[in-house]
Order: sequence, then C-alpha cells, then structure tokens
Amino acid sequence: MAKTAIELKISGQILDMGCGYGLVGLLVKKCDPSVLIDGIDVNIKAVECANASAQRLELEANYTVKDAREDLGKQYDCILLNPPIRTGKETIFELYRNAYKHLNPQGSLIIVIRRQQGAASSFKELQTIFPLVSRIKLHKGYEIIQSNKD
Repeated sequence: MAKTAIELKISGQILDMGCGYGLVGLLVKKCDPSVLIDGIDVNIKAVECANASAQRLELEANYTVKDAREDLGKQYDCILLNPPIRTGKETIFELYRNAYKHLNPQGSLIIVIRRQQGAASSFKELQTIFPLVSRIKLHKGYEIIQSNKD
C-alpha cells in the first residue's frame, strides 16, 4: 500500500484510515515531506505507538483515536485503507461510504485487500459509491483498488 501510494505521488491532505501503528502514513510522509498526514484508529495503543513513531522519526503526523465510521471533521485529498476484514462486509462498506463523504472533489480512496477476502465484492460495492473505480495493482493475492470521487 505505501509503495503504491508513493508511486502514485499522492499529495495534499492524506488520511490513513485504520492506521494501526502508522507505518503507511509515515512512509508516505518520509518520501514526500510536503504531504499532510492524519491517521485514525479505534485502538488506543496503536495510535499511541503511531504518534511515538512519528516523534522518534521526526515526522509531522497527527494520529488520533476515532471510529472511521463517524464524522471525520475534515476533508481529504486521499484516504488510504486496509479494510478490517474481520468486522464484516457491512462495516467495511460503511467505511467506503464515509470515505467518499470526506474526500475533496477529485479525491481518491485507495484500498488494499486480499482477493480471497472480498476483493470482488469490495470492487462491486465501490462502483456503487464512486464514479471511477479501478484495480491498479495485483500482487501475491492482494489487490490495490483506487476509487476516484470525480
């Protein structure tokens, strides 16, 4: 996911939705210091670790504890998401819909998902939300799907 985001030269205000320990956002920030990184996760320990990593690496990033299904309070140019498969399709699809609401015009949602864990159904659902959805990479059973708002 991070490698693809870097290759795509994503820019502007980026949200790492379900950031975990912050690896993806911090790698993107390290490669392009001009991006603004926010990260959210429901796991308090993960967010603490992400903030500690950002501080240790001297990278400016803002990680907060938040449920990604709630109002995010701002708009983003790009949202990165590795969907929490174990939460079920309904929750994942709700995340996709909320991501759409919080993207700027011409913004994009980029997800990474295993083919065996719902890539086809995610692609189909994303097509009902976004006007342009494309598979941009397939590697070792994982798909990276980009959905553009406009």
